[in-house]
Order: sequence, then structure tokens, then C-alpha cells
Amino acid sequence: MADVAGDGVRLCGVADARERPLRVVAGGQALVVWMGSDGGPRVFADRCPHRDARLSAGYVADGRLVCPFHLWAFDESGRAVGPDGVARPACAARRFDAHVRDGAVWIDAAPRIG
Repeated sequence: MADVAGDGVRLCGVADARERPLRVVAGGQALVVWMGSDGGPRVFADRCPHRDARLSAGYVADGRLVCPFHLWAFDESGRAVGPDGVARPACAARRFDAHVRDGAVWIDAAPRIG
């Protein structure tokens, strides 16, 4: 569960997100937190836009978050690449700007549902 402070929402510790994609809930919205190839945090809605699977049940490979359902991969900006290696520009994960502060991953505000 996320912690809300006046200047943002603490989602989790950095170490937790380094282990594997991590599911957290903020503002009633399920999110997945993972670390990008540069070591910085990435936060997406925890649903694959292709088939609605939980992205947090997937894994990170080659700097991409891989959905466990059909193996679609999402780059650090949320753009999709199918398992055939073809980019799918019309299919993108909803992304939230994130940063690290005091050993934790934060977003600026709790996402709104919908």
C-alpha cells in the first residue's frame, strides 16, 4: 500500500522494486513498480493494454517489462513490442513519472481511477 505525503506518494522501497516488478495500490489504482536499465524507477498501471493481464506478474528482460500472458514487452516509456519483435505503437502501458527519494520510489500524486 502506498503512503501519501503532502508532496507525493511513496510507493515502495527501491530495494523491493529491484528484486522483481512489484504491485502497489495508490489512490485505488493498481500500479507496477520496476527498475529501468539506468537503475531508475518506472511506474505503469498494473494492466497490460493488450489483454488486461497483471504486468506485475511478469519480469524484466533487456530493459523491458514483459507481460506474462502473451509475452508482450513494454519499454521504459510504455511502448509495446510484440513477442515477434514488431513495435505496436497503438498499444502502450499507462506510465507515471517516478523518482527516488530517501531510498524509496515516489510519484507526484496518487493516480485517479479511470
